[in-house]
Amino acid sequence: MFFDPTVVARYTAEDVRQTHTFHDGEAFVGYVADRREGSPMGLAFVHFEAGVNFDFSWPYDELSVVTEGRLTVRTSEGVISAGPGQILNQPRGVPGTFEIEERLRMVCVHHPTFQEAVGVSVEEFGALSERGEEPDMSASPRGPERSGGFFDPTIMQVFDSDDLTEWVTVDEDSRAYVGYVADREQGSPMGIAFSRFGRGGVFDLVFPYDEAAVITKGRVTVESAGSSFTVLPGELLYMPANTSAVFRLEEDTEAVGVHHPTFEEAFGHPPHRA
Repeated sequence: MFFDPTVVARYTAEDVRQTHTFHDGEAFVGYVADRREGSPMGLAFVHFEAGVNFDFSWPYDELSVVTEGRLTVRTSEGVISAGPGQILNQPRGVPGTFEIEERLRMVCVHHPTFQEAVGVSVEEFGALSERGEEPDMSASPRGPERSGGFFDPTIMQVFDSDDLTEWVTVDEDSRAYVGYVADREQGSPMGIAFSRFGRGGVFDLVFPYDEAAVITKGRVTVESAGSSFTVLPGELLYMPANTSAVFRLEEDTEAVGVHHPTFEEAFGHPPHRA
C-alpha cells in the first residue's frame, strides 16, 4: 500500500498515485490519501500555473499551505492573498474565485474526506468526470453563531505565523514553540497550528491524533519503527495517532500542523489551557 495510516512517513508531490488535471493541464491535484486509504483527512498536493482563474465552493473544510508562489482569492467578504508559509482557510460551502498570479504550489488538508463529503471516492470521481457525470459538490455553509473571531469558520481567511500572539513553549532550551490558529472551540473540525523549532533540538513524541505537517522552512530528520528520513520544505509529514517518532532538528525549522481529532477532543481541554 502506498499510504499506510499506521506508519510515520514523508510524502512529496512526486509520490502521489491518484491525480487529476484540469484547465487544459494548467492545474493539478495529486491525492496522497483519503478515506479509502484509511486517513481521517484528505491529503493532497495542488499545483497551478500562472493565469489559472476559476470559481469554487468546497463540500468540506480545507486548509491550504502555500509552499511556492502566490494566489488571490475573491469572496463576498473581499479580496485576500496568500504566499509562501501562509495558511489559506477555505470553509465548506463558501464560494470564492481563485486567481493564480504566478506558479503556485500548495499542500492541502481537508475534513471530512473527499469520499465522505461527496459520496464517491477520488478515483470514482475521476471516472465520472471523464464521462461528464460529476456528482454534486455543493454544501451549506455554517451559520453566523461562531463568526467574528480571529479564526472565523464562516469566511475565507489567510494566516501567517506572525499573526499569533499566544505560543505554547514546548522546550525553552531548544527554542521549540507551538501556536494554535484554531481548534474545536473556534469551530474548526481540525486542529490548526504553526510550530517553530531551534536547530539541534531532539524530541521523542507520540500524538493522540492523526497529524499532517507541512515543513515551510528548515529540515527535520525523523526516526520511527526502524526507519529514518529527512523532511524538507514543501513536503508532507504524516504522523498517525499513538505512533512514536523521534524528531531531530538539523536547522531552525518552521511547520504548519493540521490534525484530527482536534486538541480539545483528544485531550479534553482547549490548547493553551492546562
